[in-house]
Amino acid sequence: MYTEILSEHNNSKRNKHHIDHPTMTLKGVNPSCGDEIELELREKDGVIEDAAFTGIGCAVSQASASIMIDLIKGKSTQEALKLAKTFIGMIKN
Repeated sequence: MYTEILSEHNNSKRNKHHIDHPTMTLKGVNPSCGDEIELELREKDGVIEDAAFTGIGCAVSQASASIMIDLIKGKSTQEALKLAKTFIGMIKN
């Protein structure tokens, strides 16, 4: 199941594109493997209206970016930050 979810998100382009009028752009680079992700967000009144990413990298990095976007769209900025904090805590511990 894990492999199917990763493959579906990696092969799908539904979250891999530019968005109109982003209010925030975040770039991430992993120098050890060469993955590069650029995340675009459009926030309005404390809610993430739209999000998408562009970039290059392995299937895991591409799928992870897509899954993250599915999780944060429509959420408040505070909810999205809480999810990010939880994720970072999981990978560091």
